[in-house]
Amino acid sequence: MNHKANFYLLCCFVFALSILGTSHRTHAQQQSGRSSNRTTNAKQSGYTMRYKLQPGESIVSKVTHEAETRTKIQGHEESSSSRTVSEKVWIVKDRNANGDMTFEYRINSVQLTQTIGEGETLTYDSQKDEEVPTAFEHVAETVNKPLAEITINSRGQVVNRDKELKTPQLGLGELTIPLPEEPIVIGGQWSVPRELRVKTEDGAYKAIKVRELYTLERVSTGIATISIKAEPLTPVTDASIEAQLIQQLSKGVFKFDLDRGRVVSKSLDWSDEVVGFQGPESSLRYDAKFSEEVQTRTAANQSNRVR
Repeated sequence: MNHKANFYLLCCFVFALSILGTSHRTHAQQQSGRSSNRTTNAKQSGYTMRYKLQPGESIVSKVTHEAETRTKIQGHEESSSSRTVSEKVWIVKDRNANGDMTFEYRINSVQLTQTIGEGETLTYDSQKDEEVPTAFEHVAETVNKPLAEITINSRGQVVNRDKELKTPQLGLGELTIPLPEEPIVIGGQWSVPRELRVKTEDGAYKAIKVRELYTLERVSTGIATISIKAEPLTPVTDASIEAQLIQQLSKGVFKFDLDRGRVVSKSLDWSDEVVGFQGPESSLRYDAKFSEEVQTRTAANQSNRVR
């Protein structure tokens, strides 16, 4: 083949690339325009949020919870701290015609650290330690076994469960966040009533009505940022009850994937102090952080971890 033929083929090739590039840019511009229109329409009419868990997938989360409590009673001060890092998993088993999703809840692993006052720091790692400190035995018993089978609807409401799951009271009543029925615009709010149980000085339990207030703060690249603030509706004047509530009333942020239909991260914070919970010279300070980061694995990958 001579140089003129090579040059001719090169020109044809460059021309073809230019046509493809133009076509690609035109298509991209059209897609961008459609995406922009969808975003504009959603901003005006609101965003519909629904859970969309799929059978065969496992939703695995790394959960970290750190807490520090400082108490002062009649001049005596004591502090305690704890840290929990766990890997939890939802194994999605079914999705029926109504859109209800059933998943099995497990904890794959847990790392625990606890220090009370001047005492010894206790630690436990379920993946390494054979011996379990007495204080952690009840947690160790929950690792690597089904804890509950739960069915939720597309709004995250629990419609069935095979057993009552004992979860930490963090101001959130269920494993899922409840989603609104109607589309929500940026700045829109919805609320969910809850009841928290506290112990009175005579040993009886009292129900405190609580409102969880959710706000859609923003939406970016398909991820909705939702803030939550839990606040008591029942008047509380007893400092001993208030001291229990500050550990259960949470505020923070969730991130919800609108396309995949699931929470992808959580971040909650507590920082409060109560004076007079055990006499006029007493105080309790509570600071804590809770975070959860979610990733998705296939059932095949998960089966290697579940025994």
